[in-house]
Amino acid sequence: MIASLPPVPAWNHNAATRWCHRIGVVALLLYMFTWVLNLEVTRAFESLLVPLYLVALLSQPGRARAFSDPLWILLALWLALQLVTLPAAIQMFPEYARDEVRSMRQLSKVFMILPIAWFMAGNPRIALWTLTALILGMVLGAIFTGQDMETLLRFVQEGKRPTLGFKNWQHAGVCAGGILIAQACFVWRFFQESAGYQLVLKWLARLGFAAVALLSLFAWAITMTRASWLGVIVVALLAMAGLVVMILRGHIQSRRMLRQILLSSIVLAVLAVTLGALYGDQVAARVFKEHDVILEVLQGDLRNVPFSSIGFRIHAWHYGLQLVAEQPWFGWGPKSHIPLLLQSTNPVGDTTLGAIADTYNLRHFHNSMMSLLIANGVLGLAVWIALTITVGLSAWKSWRRGDMPNDMAVFVALFFVFWFIVNLFESYVNYRTGVYWIGAVGGMAYTFGMRRRLARHIQPSSDSLYR
Repeated sequence: MIASLPPVPAWNHNAATRWCHRIGVVALLLYMFTWVLNLEVTRAFESLLVPLYLVALLSQPGRARAFSDPLWILLALWLALQLVTLPAAIQMFPEYARDEVRSMRQLSKVFMILPIAWFMAGNPRIALWTLTALILGMVLGAIFTGQDMETLLRFVQEGKRPTLGFKNWQHAGVCAGGILIAQACFVWRFFQESAGYQLVLKWLARLGFAAVALLSLFAWAITMTRASWLGVIVVALLAMAGLVVMILRGHIQSRRMLRQILLSSIVLAVLAVTLGALYGDQVAARVFKEHDVILEVLQGDLRNVPFSSIGFRIHAWHYGLQLVAEQPWFGWGPKSHIPLLLQSTNPVGDTTLGAIADTYNLRHFHNSMMSLLIANGVLGLAVWIALTITVGLSAWKSWRRGDMPNDMAVFVALFFVFWFIVNLFESYVNYRTGVYWIGAVGGMAYTFGMRRRLARHIQPSSDSLYR
């Protein structure tokens, strides 16, 4: 399948591009690996990736074509939008001036897809190395910077939710869910490739893979993040429905593959029963904890919706829509959600939304789309939607041409569904969790289309690293 890919002259045109790419690949892997372990280290590699990418583009004769990439155009539109939004936001909330700029930079990091996709070079191996570095870094970060096992077991017994070294338990739960989806999509590739290893190395690799899966499943369960639970369950149902359709249509006829699917289904069923036996009561309590709140919401009278996890979100979203109606086009500014939320006088029971936000240190609107609308208005959200469509169409076309392997295409599609679901209930795009996951998966989705487009404009030369 990968034989259909064009050569990669944009990464191999001259010594400058070759060295920028080689150094950049190492920097990319370390950037992904270290973000939970050591933030300062990952920032150092982040500051290296963009200059290397720019030097490589500027050293090519087809640089005008490279800078006409659709994502460069969207980046220019995004930055132009900030020239309108930021000054007004700083004037309105001068005490948040530095935070406004920092938050703008954080949101702009979605365009790290550009350098990351370039360093991946349309090469499945580099794309998988990048995802592997991200996963291993998160797992080791949780082990070395999170709670120890004794504390975790106590938390489980007491029904507390561990942060596992992440910003909070929601971020830990979402990352665990993302890891589970990645491992499920690439498990067959991993076992096929590890079959060629020496016996000891093969089983060490497979035990390591299984250990990461079990740790991620454990984290996914004990962090009790309902959005991550919902996202993984929906993705699992979609994947199983897809498998059934493929079997019924005769696309999967190999007895060996059918046995592997049956064995995997049995393993999943055993794991589900085990989780139910160990954590069934906690899961049920968490799922049905706010049943009464949901009933109040369905009745349509927000005055009767009390303060709770779901209740706060409903009141915050209602207030957010009021803010969007006041400043629909350019929004209020990237960090203005904090003062806006704190000054809200919308009633919640016998208090106000702002008082609750202040008391419980709630500082955002728990929905990425709402956060983007408040930060940069309809125009800012439109840029993000255009970026999503551009990357998604690129991935679809790459797969249809045979450039992107099937398992990568499945992973990108399922992760998009998962990411959309979890961001309905949290604002992950505003935080590092969003930056790294979007960078790794978005880069994987975009890199094959970028490789084909750039290959049309520069003559290749031979180098085995890029084949």
